[in-house]
Amino acid sequence: MRTETFTDEFTVAAPPERVYAHLAEPTNHIGLSPLIVAVRDVVAETDDAGRAVLRYVAVERFTIAGPLRYDNVLRVRQTATVPGRELVLEVRSPAWVSVRFVMTVAPHHTGPAATSPAATGSRVTVTVRLRMPTLLRSYVVRTARRVQVFRARTLTERMSD
Repeated sequence: MRTETFTDEFTVAAPPERVYAHLAEPTNHIGLSPLIVAVRDVVAETDDAGRAVLRYVAVERFTIAGPLRYDNVLRVRQTATVPGRELVLEVRSPAWVSVRFVMTVAPHHTGPAATSPAATGSRVTVTVRLRMPTLLRSYVVRTARRVQVFRARTLTERMSD
């Protein structure tokens, strides 16, 4: 098994509360990742530390060739490790791939009038830790990096509305 970790940061022109709320809603990940096409079976619970946890199933769709598709069913555990600021998503795939996303949302002030609400945006940091069979390493890392770029662009577009 191989492990890879990388971090991306990007800014979003929306308050941190709005960005965090969007990321914390599982159904918003449909389209936020180009591969996620469905989210279902969401169950809310509280862990031993008193943190909010959501468990759910996400369906990742891969196009193999032409009309041939493969739906990869993922088991996700989402923990509000720092409510309003940090989420941790632990994803398990049946292909012996696991991914841990740590998503941190912080205020990002711009311009000379940075104290005004209109000048406040968000700085989003996403650390991705991949664990996969060595044979799948190249594909998994390439796909994860592509998803991160897509997520940053899509979240920025969604929050500009």
